[in-house]
Amino acid sequence: MALRPARIGQSNRGAVSIGKQQASAPITYPAPKLGLVTTADVASQQPGSALVMRNFLPTLTGCKIRGGSVKKGLAADLGDIKSAFKYKYGTTEKLFVATNSAIYDMSSPAVPPATTAAAVSGFAGGDWCTFQHTNAGTSNLICFNGVNDRQVYNGSTWSTSPAITFSDATTMAQLNYGWLFKNRQFLLKNATLDAYYLPVNAIGGAAVVFPLGGVMKKGGSLLMGFSWSLESGDGLSDMCAFISTEGEVAVYAGEDPASASTFGLRGVYQIGKPLGKNAWIRAGGDVLVATSDGLTPISQVFQRDRQALSLVSVSRPIEDEWKKAANATGGGWTLTQWPEQNLVFVSFPENTVVSDTTFVLNVLTGRWSTISNWKALCYATLQGGIFFGALDGYFWQGDITGTDDGLTFSATYLSQFSPAGQFGQRAAASMAHMYFRGKSKPKVRLFARGDLDRSTPSFSDVTEGNINSSEWDVGLWDVAVWDGVSELIRYDSRQNVRATGDMLAVGCVITSGGAVKLDLEIDLATLQVTAGEASA
Repeated sequence: MALRPARIGQSNRGAVSIGKQQASAPITYPAPKLGLVTTADVASQQPGSALVMRNFLPTLTGCKIRGGSVKKGLAADLGDIKSAFKYKYGTTEKLFVATNSAIYDMSSPAVPPATTAAAVSGFAGGDWCTFQHTNAGTSNLICFNGVNDRQVYNGSTWSTSPAITFSDATTMAQLNYGWLFKNRQFLLKNATLDAYYLPVNAIGGAAVVFPLGGVMKKGGSLLMGFSWSLESGDGLSDMCAFISTEGEVAVYAGEDPASASTFGLRGVYQIGKPLGKNAWIRAGGDVLVATSDGLTPISQVFQRDRQALSLVSVSRPIEDEWKKAANATGGGWTLTQWPEQNLVFVSFPENTVVSDTTFVLNVLTGRWSTISNWKALCYATLQGGIFFGALDGYFWQGDITGTDDGLTFSATYLSQFSPAGQFGQRAAASMAHMYFRGKSKPKVRLFARGDLDRSTPSFSDVTEGNINSSEWDVGLWDVAVWDGVSELIRYDSRQNVRATGDMLAVGCVITSGGAVKLDLEIDLATLQVTAGEASA
């Protein structure tokens, strides 16, 4: 029987259309160079940002997985470590931590479970403010906690000498904060708007009151202060800033506070309420203060009112998470710089709203991420490493090894959401493809999410670092390879995923374990999607 060509289907409306097979296409997600961004709306999410970046550290090219943590010391009183501070002069470098009852030298502590004895004890508070005052041939660490006499450490011993005397009923135990301005100590008193100052280069003696009650119109009390250099058009001008609990900033300039003609008020400005007396850092030529409105650059207070300051806040990308933590705690925040890695760690008291979280800022890029599973109450640096104090007297070193005290931890990333075609067009994701840079191929769980779903899966397969790579003090002598193995190699992973929505995102979970820190960075990712009908 001869074959004849099939006839084209007909209907009373003309030729029948023959449908085409639906085709899929990739969506590209760049490496997260913009860091964690939780404030963007649906239509303004930028490629290269992330909605989840947990246990990653922001870098110039994206983000890298953090290292683990190791218990380094245990305070003898087993109290929570409230603050950490450092003494450095010449070749002497010491790291101290404080509980509510004692100060401990954790420069070379006993290995837990053995405890470290207190360097000085008998206190009733552990929230210390410290600064270093160096004169010819000597350098003293000056410490205030607002409930005990001021402590002075000279590099070998602790004392309360020389004493500070006052013309009124004030005592040294009422001093809760101090700083240096032009080699003169300025001091703040508990729950008042009175400051005090000492003679030039003096670390003790008669203190003179410097009242600011008539300057701070909103009341409250003085919380912090610092010296600050401002470009005034004809060179740098040194300023002395006083900040109240209500966010008023009084700025003075001059030499001698005793003379109104040489030490004058330059202005009073308004910022959000500060989140702690140690909640500020120097960043380049500026000072950043953690407030209820965000991480505020002091240089901007001259140009903007309080409402406009949030627009230039350094914490603008994570403003919603920042304000949740600020509202839940109200104070007790600390900011700690890690200069060797260009990072700043923002810690705050434990709470149920934003729990087990540290905000991390890369000061070179202004990008953010978060750290969990450390439960850190305060941070400090020593000899290039990062350390933190935690609950029950434990003192830890961070970003070291591949585990948290021998237990695995997971790092999670979720990209920004992108439409598959036009906004409002439903799409389905079928395959994820992600690239990494590292010293060994990671075991990874890829996933996709739709329509601003920020949930993340768990993943139990552990990736161990390459013990033969050239990591100093970890790689084995005569075993570690000091060439190509130490270089970052590009790896990729391709997995089936399932997600539907008007907008789609791609993510990954990596579980770290082993004796060596993972050296792993997230690179480009793609998501294979099929666009469907318009959403109802």
